[in-house]
Amino acid sequence: MRIDSHVLYSQPHPPEHLQAILARNRFDGAILVGQFPGAAAAHPHIAGLVVPIGRLAESLHHPKLRGACCSLDGGIPAGIHELARRGLPLDLELETAQLPLIQRIAEQAPTLRIAIDHLARPFDAAPSAEWLRGMEAAARLPNVFCKISGLLTGQRSPWSAAPLRPFVQHVLAAFGPGRLMFGSEWPACLPAATWKETLAAFTQSIGARSIEVRGQLLGETAASFYGLA
Repeated sequence: MRIDSHVLYSQPHPPEHLQAILARNRFDGAILVGQFPGAAAAHPHIAGLVVPIGRLAESLHHPKLRGACCSLDGGIPAGIHELARRGLPLDLELETAQLPLIQRIAEQAPTLRIAIDHLARPFDAAPSAEWLRGMEAAARLPNVFCKISGLLTGQRSPWSAAPLRPFVQHVLAAFGPGRLMFGSEWPACLPAATWKETLAAFTQSIGARSIEVRGQLLGETAASFYGLA
């Protein structure tokens, strides 16, 4: 199963555009993040829905609900124990300085599966010591996963995978493919890069890998994390 673990929604770029893109690239579906259940979630290629944590209660009966998401700008979010009780994971939008909060969340809800979105967005410069240590500490927590997503969001065009490679190689070593997943962050990647270019940046950043490892990164990990059939 090939799954894009992180797509968004916007009026100029509706889900039917994504459906054709995924089909051309032999992907089975995508996880729609940050969207309250609506028409977008009804499309067959939307394999799962990750709602804002503040709207979890309103979404519990949606058949595609697969988790909740939030930023850590306000500290540890309320609702993590409810997520853990229901076996639903949490997507975290955060920055490097907020990585230590993951340890606190894991201590409070030790069964909660957590995904660090977009590698904590460290791409402005070379990997910092703070980011390297923070990701290593997060990777020591067995319920913490990471999305290799948003690699080209906000990047200048023409893009290059060379500056991205050290970040991706570090999380590969720290987490392993069983806790990493590809995400395009389409359409936020536009206009700097198309969906296919986000996949190319990912592929170039991970380097030569076995079919088994590529299978995990390109969908198997996401299917397991989000409980997809």
